[in-house]
Amino acid sequence: MPDPEQVTVLLPTYDEAATIGDVVDGFREHGFDDVLVIDGDSGDGTREIAREHGARVETQSASGKGQAIREAVREHIDREYVLMADGDGTYRPEDADAMLAPLEEGYDHVIGDRFADMEDGAMTRLNRIGNGLINWLFGTIHREEFTDILSGYRAFSRSSFERLHLSAEGFGIETEMAVECAKQGIPTTVVPITYLERPAGSNTNLHPIRDGGSSSSNCSGGRKPTTRCSTSGASASRPASPGR
Repeated sequence: MPDPEQVTVLLPTYDEAATIGDVVDGFREHGFDDVLVIDGDSGDGTREIAREHGARVETQSASGKGQAIREAVREHIDREYVLMADGDGTYRPEDADAMLAPLEEGYDHVIGDRFADMEDGAMTRLNRIGNGLINWLFGTIHREEFTDILSGYRAFSRSSFERLHLSAEGFGIETEMAVECAKQGIPTTVVPITYLERPAGSNTNLHPIRDGGSSSSNCSGGRKPTTRCSTSGASASRPASPGR
């Protein structure tokens, strides 16, 4: 896997005071010295707690997760690789090695598959159904099996991110990134991760109907050209050459 000194851990946040300290600690204890919290002007002390735990903190200039990610990567990150997770304690730093390893195997974008090992209570039945429909729609349109395109646990090269044409402002950003990887022929793979239930006292910012509708509408994105963009469950097929 890439050396941690080549990686910035990116954590988009909004009102995550209950969890952000432990999340930052977890990634720093795992060897990552550059943890960037890009915050949507939280009113609960998220930024202050993140700084106290050693994170680099920026307040995004607008609103929405999609805008936060674009601004963070393009204006606040200069390292070669980005490991992106949420600040709510649902993604494990222990899965970071598995997420990053494919980036040295010819892949430029890695998606963590939450359904490979999902803790009881981590996702409602409604969200499971919605995720399944959106993944089916994506596969039907783009002829790629990315398994879990709504996953917020991603690893990618900064150079490949610059090839993605992104405009989603909110939680539709994950779907849009998957669509763009398929359309642009970004070598992509999927690895199994563990997805945890939100800790007590932590409230989700996701709205199933609103954000599910946004994700499904982003799924089309125009049919992709034929590519060799690769995917896997526990294993990966041969990646396309990074130059494609």
